[in-house]
Amino acid sequence: MNIKDRLEALPLPGFVKDILFVIVVVGTISIISQIALGLWTPMVAVESGSMVPNLNIGDIIVVQGASRTEVVTWEEGEKTGYRAFNLPGDVILYRPYGKDSLNLLDQVKMLIGISPGADKATPIIHRALRWVNESEPMWEGGPEAPFSGYITKGDHNEVIDQEAGQIFGVARASYLLEHQGQVETIGDSIFLDMDSGLIIYETGNQSLVGDGISYLVPVKEDWVIGVARVKIPIVGYIRLIPNIIAEQVQKLL
Repeated sequence: MNIKDRLEALPLPGFVKDILFVIVVVGTISIISQIALGLWTPMVAVESGSMVPNLNIGDIIVVQGASRTEVVTWEEGEKTGYRAFNLPGDVILYRPYGKDSLNLLDQVKMLIGISPGADKATPIIHRALRWVNESEPMWEGGPEAPFSGYITKGDHNEVIDQEAGQIFGVARASYLLEHQGQVETIGDSIFLDMDSGLIIYETGNQSLVGDGISYLVPVKEDWVIGVARVKIPIVGYIRLIPNIIAEQVQKLL
């Protein structure tokens, strides 16, 4: 007797049986995914054009969990001949500044025009160019890395993620002390303001305020969710429909 037959034999209303069947199927797929790929939800939809033409808006990407594989950088790929999505090195999915990923509830909030919070962000899917150790320059002539991690870049972007951002202000000297409950340390003298989503860099006698997806910091190893393995074109537009609706609702509001 299969699962459907077992559920049909239960003394429950039909719609309850249907809901239970969906839960069982989704749960089974998630368990298989966790065993095989190391992630409960291994598929993501590409939302921007930063990886064009190798990954396009609306593509579904199957991701292998970071715990089940090792990241091959562009530098390593050029030496060994390893390529992924037409170019050397792996494409990785990572959490910018280590922020939490958006969950289903966050998606619902966005659909009705409510911000999920500045301490959460959509994961970034970009290529790992090279690994830098702490105190090494993040690019030629650039600042030293505050900690070890990956230098990343979208295939369609002109500059690396670590250079793509801006410093647009200076926080008053007492700000970090006064807002300890909302400020999270992500590196030596680098902080994430969870209320605004902005990054604060302590340098000398100043606290500079900046913004970007990984501006002035490499991608820590534990920020990496996984490595992109397979793409399924166009299907991801189904996943993006709520985002498109949310954008239109926000414009109307």
